[in-house]
Amino acid sequence: MKTLSQFAGAAALLLGAVSAQAAGSLVITPVDSNVNPGDSFALLVSGSGFSDKVVGGGFNLSFDASVLSLTSVTVDTVVWEFVSSNGLIDNAAGTLSDVYFNSFKAQLPTGDFKVATLQFSAKAGGSSAITLSDSPNFPFANDLAEVVSVSYQGAMVNVSAVPEPDSWALLLGGLTAIGWLARRR
Repeated sequence: MKTLSQFAGAAALLLGAVSAQAAGSLVITPVDSNVNPGDSFALLVSGSGFSDKVVGGGFNLSFDASVLSLTSVTVDTVVWEFVSSNGLIDNAAGTLSDVYFNSFKAQLPTGDFKVATLQFSAKAGGSSAITLSDSPNFPFANDLAEVVSVSYQGAMVNVSAVPEPDSWALLLGGLTAIGWLARRR
């Protein structure tokens, strides 16, 4: 019986150590964007609140392909100098797969840090959630070669169906139309 309680105690310590690993978040900013069809715009992917020294990691991304097109991905090589990949863009499916990045600097990233810039083009009116998720092939890891738990925060992009003209432009257009009609009489 004594052996069983020692085993149970060791198992509890082991489970406690595993669950005590530090966590952080991968976030997209700005969280909400309003754009017009044809506009190009950039979103920033950043690490936030990491208490561990991060050696590297990866992520996947999805978006509504009928509303947006992902034109480029640029991993921040100032932070992630060792090896990185901009991933595989599939605009037909609305996905970005296996973006990864690593660093072996003496001062590894911790806390808040830049990861990548995503360049999008708005195709048509509508709304698109941009959803980050883990890359099973490239988990986040710390300097002790432990997997780091990461939460993911996406963003929302609203593309207006038709760009609305400025009120002065509407006034000028209306006055021009009235003048043209008065001249015809």
